Amino acid sequence: MGSHHAALFTELIFNYGDDFRVYGQHIDNFINKNDHQILSGLKTAPFQTKISGIYGSVGLILKPFCYGLLIDNFGTRTMDRMSEILYEHLFVRDCPDFEGVEKHVLKLFSKFGVDVDLAKFENYVSSNLLERGALQKFNQSISISRKSFIQKFKKYYLLTPGDYIKLRKVNTAIQLLQNKKSVKLIDVGLDAGFYDQSHFIKIFKKFCGCTPKEFEKMDKVNSVQF
Repeated sequence: MGSHHAALFTELIFNYGDDFRVYGQHIDNFINKNDHQILSGLKTAPFQTKISGIYGSVGLILKPFCYGLLIDNFGTRTMDRMSEILYEHLFVRDCPDFEGVEKHVLKLFSKFGVDVDLAKFENYVSSNLLERGALQKFNQSISISRKSFIQKFKKYYLLTPGDYIKLRKVNTAIQLLQNKKSVKLIDVGLDAGFYDQSHFIKIFKKFCGCTPKEFEKMDKVNSVQF
């Protein structure tokens, strides 16, 4: 069984092989005679995957808010059609047709509209360091109440805006650790937007299941192995 840190994306998985399981928060499954569809939303804790037998799966890495776009269509003809396209272009053909997959998948996703407030939020958090008070400033820039925005946000992201920002910071710290752009762990935390080292370690361990120092050691071992 493999363990994974809470990631900054929603994942849609189509399994055509033997057993493929995902364990953790916000996992939805739909099994029919042709495939096993898994929708994995954002999380505040590590999750696990378990695979046995013949492997034959395709995973689509999607924007964080895509859970809310897809859940109402999960297990419908729309998802079945996407599954058929993926299987036909990636498994049936002698040479996988990734361009064909992209064309058809984008066409299917084009019918899903992104909420204006959520799009504005994504633009805001992408261009700000997310220091203290960032959410309050954003709430003042939209027309709906804070309570209404949080309700809407949780429908699409499955997290509160506050937990989502923590998730972004943790994943930024992971990138810094992997890219070795910051030498000291305290610098990693500060560069990722955390305001002190103890807060950084506490939140990182919650989302990753290990401390930043432990993660750094494991990443070095994996780099040597592979």
